[in-house]
Amino acid sequence: MSLRAIKTSPSKEELADRLEKVRNLMKQQGLDYYISFDPVNIYYLTNFAFYVHERPFILIIPKEDIPKMLIPLLEKGHFKSRAKCELDFVIYYEFPAQNGENWYNHYQKHINSDSKVGVESALPIGIANKTPGKIIVSDIIEEIRLIKTDYEIGRTVHASRVVNKGHKILLKKCRPGVLEFALYKEVTDAMTSKIVQDIPNANFRATETTGAVWPPSISHDPHLIPNIFAPMEEGGPHVSIVSAQVDGYGVEIERTFFLGYVPEKAKKPFEVMYNARALAYDLLKPGIIMSEVDKKVRKYITTEGYGNNIIHRTGHGLGITGHEAPFLAEGYDRELESKMIISVEPGIYIPGLGGFRHSDTVLITEDGYSKLTKAPETLDELTISL
Repeated sequence: MSLRAIKTSPSKEELADRLEKVRNLMKQQGLDYYISFDPVNIYYLTNFAFYVHERPFILIIPKEDIPKMLIPLLEKGHFKSRAKCELDFVIYYEFPAQNGENWYNHYQKHINSDSKVGVESALPIGIANKTPGKIIVSDIIEEIRLIKTDYEIGRTVHASRVVNKGHKILLKKCRPGVLEFALYKEVTDAMTSKIVQDIPNANFRATETTGAVWPPSISHDPHLIPNIFAPMEEGGPHVSIVSAQVDGYGVEIERTFFLGYVPEKAKKPFEVMYNARALAYDLLKPGIIMSEVDKKVRKYITTEGYGNNIIHRTGHGLGITGHEAPFLAEGYDRELESKMIISVEPGIYIPGLGGFRHSDTVLITEDGYSKLTKAPETLDELTISL
């Protein structure tokens, strides 16, 4: 499997292939139309990124013929400048509008009232109530996003290089007393600079970067937002979080590390986390049930005495977002397949001591896996001399 980095926008052929996959699933489910409102899914099929607001954007996919994009007049030029696929446009002037000119008046004209209409499970109730026909909830687009194309893998390879650079700078600059804000600025500036150099026309509605460190006083709480003026501390565990959406492709890399020395109490949980991660990697191959990976990792951590310190799953999918299906999680009883992209990040979180978690962006291959992100991994490598 080629791991060549790709920096270009998707071709019309790439987007047409994605649409064809959607229509194949529509045919299997007997659907006449499929409706997408989720901006992530619309981006996936069209290359157009936008924010949801009171003026709705709705993609109408008939089982045959050209898809129709319902958009406000204000966005027509923006959409045409970014969309890479063949579309017919349904333009409404504004919202709210006078009777007969609202978005739903135009929308309803393009769906037969006796049709079977597939919709996303996340479709807002206000749009669902204005949708003609028999509504069938089916997350078709999320389904086809699970398996990456060679193009998507190439884009993820490139995005991984962006965060690899950011993380290398983070470890170099992180020292006791350095402020969170200073780290964030230096790391994100470096990643943004690389993105602009590599992809001069990157869409910054589908691009963002994060580079931060949770010092030991808060690293036991991985979703706590740190004070931007919080100083880094001696010892550890510190937990780095470097992630990016690079012109539409999400990746992450995270490490537990120490500044100057390793507290004695931190050595065993680091070792258990490290071994749990190794266990997860040993299990990764096409055909393994993803819930089984999580169960075995949890069992190992629990056997080592840290079962009460597990607060999240072993991993999640990455693609055009930084968090999506598939999931290495109890209750997700689906097989891993070649060309899925996931994170591997079993964690241990101990209040009063800190958090222990490494994370990488990982491609599932025909016979195992390939790590797309790279950074030091061992305790010795991650104990930074002052």
